[in-house]
Amino acid sequence: MIDYIIVGYGIAGLTFASQLIKKKKDFIIIDLPGTNSTYQSGAVLNPTILKRYTLSWKGTEFMKYAKEFYSEFEKKYNVKIFENFPIHRYFSTEQEQGFWIEASHFKSLENYLEKEINKNCGDKILLKNGYGKLKNTAKLDPKVTLETFKLKLDKDKFINDNFNHGKLKIYKNYVKYDNIISKQIVFCEGIQMKNNIFFNYLPLSALKGEVLIIKAPKLSNKYIIKSSIYIIPIYNEVFWVGSTFYKNDDLSINKTREGYEFLISKLNRLISVSYKVLEHNVGLRPAIIDRRPLLGKHPVYKNLILFNGLGTRGIMMAPLLSKWLFDYVSYSKKLPAESSLNRFDSVYRSSVGI
Repeated sequence: MIDYIIVGYGIAGLTFASQLIKKKKDFIIIDLPGTNSTYQSGAVLNPTILKRYTLSWKGTEFMKYAKEFYSEFEKKYNVKIFENFPIHRYFSTEQEQGFWIEASHFKSLENYLEKEINKNCGDKILLKNGYGKLKNTAKLDPKVTLETFKLKLDKDKFINDNFNHGKLKIYKNYVKYDNIISKQIVFCEGIQMKNNIFFNYLPLSALKGEVLIIKAPKLSNKYIIKSSIYIIPIYNEVFWVGSTFYKNDDLSINKTREGYEFLISKLNRLISVSYKVLEHNVGLRPAIIDRRPLLGKHPVYKNLILFNGLGTRGIMMAPLLSKWLFDYVSYSKKLPAESSLNRFDSVYRSSVGI
């Protein structure tokens, strides 16, 4: 008998498995890698909400732990995945500039927003209202992170397959899946939770986002560009391009002409340099109505555990959330109420007619 089955291998599955390794717990991961939203993520670690100029929920706490986690990961596996990286927030209007100036004096944002407005945008940016610098932010290479961790695992710890929820047998003190017997099972499935017969009562919705990978030799790779879209350096002259544009009425993994043209139009209004589109990709991101994570045990089957709902800041939040979840399961340490599954107990009771 092993300690845990982990279903799903995005950033949630990886960080929870890392906690298990630290505590010398045995586990098996089941997933078909490459199908989750982590692979398509821009992977920016930013604790601020630039649309409203506020600090995200427990943003400083998540950011501090994430930096420690990814730095330890680099040392342990001798790989470069994490880098402190500034964000340049380019303003479309003078009003946006004014909002930044006001927010830069907020005590909660003083470690992130520089007060000085840079008025010279240079000849590569078409917007001419200046930009503000966001400091103490970072970016991660999600693909290298996931691939490195998997490569270092013993081969028998990873099963490349889709999980069949109907085959899971639940007993009082263990679960059984095929020939695997485990004390507990943790579902880290992202949007695939909608197919999970044990947790599909939860109000999870999918947001479909489309992204471009471009080559732009004349664009700077020393900072992240943020306006109506993000332009994030990946390596050399290659950049990730995405935005907050999502469609929740189309949950297929098919690329759309509408999504492509939306990003191209935003890109052409922002930069003046020539570029070539290398890839057009799609990601489905899980979203919860209250924008908080889903952590905890099933209301009835206590050896079924959920780790989901990480949202747009999943790369930043996952390391600390995984610790919270492990401490909750192993030591009965209380979860923050905002992240606990208990907040949806009434939804579960309604779904089963209680």
